[in-house]
Amino acid sequence: MTGRRTGRPGNVILAALIVTLGGLCAATDAAELIRIDVAGQEREARVYPGSVADGDSAPLVIVFHGLADSAWNFSNVVAFHDDWPEATVVYPHGLPRADRNGTRGWHGFRDNDANNDLAFVDALMALLSQRYALDPERIYATGFSNGGHLTFNLLLHRPCTFAAFAPVGALAEYISEATTPRPVIYLFGRQEPREYSDAWQQTVVALAKLNRATGEKRQWSVGTTEFVAAPDGRPTVYGLYDAGHVWPDRGNELIIRFFKEHRLEGSCKPYASR
Repeated sequence: MTGRRTGRPGNVILAALIVTLGGLCAATDAAELIRIDVAGQEREARVYPGSVADGDSAPLVIVFHGLADSAWNFSNVVAFHDDWPEATVVYPHGLPRADRNGTRGWHGFRDNDANNDLAFVDALMALLSQRYALDPERIYATGFSNGGHLTFNLLLHRPCTFAAFAPVGALAEYISEATTPRPVIYLFGRQEPREYSDAWQQTVVALAKLNRATGEKRQWSVGTTEFVAAPDGRPTVYGLYDAGHVWPDRGNELIIRFFKEHRLEGSCKPYASR
């Protein structure tokens, strides 16, 4: 990812990653491992507590890896926690999918949640809110590829759990079924296979409709565009980055900027009060 991992939508192929021993040890020492039982299955997540977690409430970011990846590799390569050290950043660990010959990843779909991923997210959120000092109005979700699919499904099924969403390298035309406008930044690789172009455009259109876009657009940053929302809508930012199926080089920067612009508004109840 960030140009250091390649693959196809829904099936990330891991590339060689060179890490100094000292850097790897430092990353490992900073992380905490939590385990949760969900429907008789042990689930895991790697947690990097925010630098303000012991005092003031910290933002929380849930980061979902892609298919055939792991929380440990993804956290080391993407290193979202390094770029936003004030936030508590959590990398959940997917389970093998029977429908993908045991490849590790996420279900979380309305018609296929065999691994109880939505229940896992619910249980994870409950445990994190008990264990860490978190700001319930600054909880965010992002993910890559298959993890981006789960991010889309949280937008569909858990819209008021998160203040904003950032799916990356995923397609979700079905998000047109969502009914609650939510702030979204959606990033996709310009060099992805051309057969995904229509689905990407349909996903952008579906997000714009969900968020009550007026039709007016403006530049949000270099390479990204924002749909201006109606008063009852929410911002939609989208962009194509100059790569294929990898995490974008500026992905952390753009997503963190977007997340910092949004808090859970009054029309949605914070997770802790649900």
